[in-house]
Amino acid sequence: MNRIVSKEWDGLTAETPSDPTRAAADAAIAFDWDTGDMRVLGRLMSKVGLDLATAVQVFLNGRPQDFNHMAKDDVPLQDSARCAMLDCLHRKIQCGFYLPDHEVGLAPVRAQAEDWIARQRLDRTQGRVGRWVFDEAKFAAISDNGPLTIVRAERKDSRPTFLRVLMEPIWL
Repeated sequence: MNRIVSKEWDGLTAETPSDPTRAAADAAIAFDWDTGDMRVLGRLMSKVGLDLATAVQVFLNGRPQDFNHMAKDDVPLQDSARCAMLDCLHRKIQCGFYLPDHEVGLAPVRAQAEDWIARQRLDRTQGRVGRWVFDEAKFAAISDNGPLTIVRAERKDSRPTFLRVLMEPIWL
């Protein structure tokens, strides 16, 4: 018999609706950075559709503060895979691979992200720069209030009606 219908598949029965992106996000957040295989986390975080809040949470779960001021060559061998994954996540977050969820923005991790950015500012005042620096303006621009309706005032067309009718394309 078809295993999708009769048996459990990935822990879910066939009748249970599943969102693969949400499942990947939950698995990435629950990932054990100390004993887990970084290749699994890499596959989870490469899914298109993961939101920015999930990516920031996974990044912060990796304890980047332990290695932020350490040169790449000084990282202990047992932590090199962790730092490589943190480097990868940082690059993806900075380049815009992960987009904010339009419903929640960064709300789930806003406080933690602000704490990280505050530490960045403190580093700057002390004249040093960490390994993973986020753009403060990007995080500040993301709203946690969900989608907002933009209302524009209607412009009065200053062209005379005859010219406006002649100049408008036919397909409008």
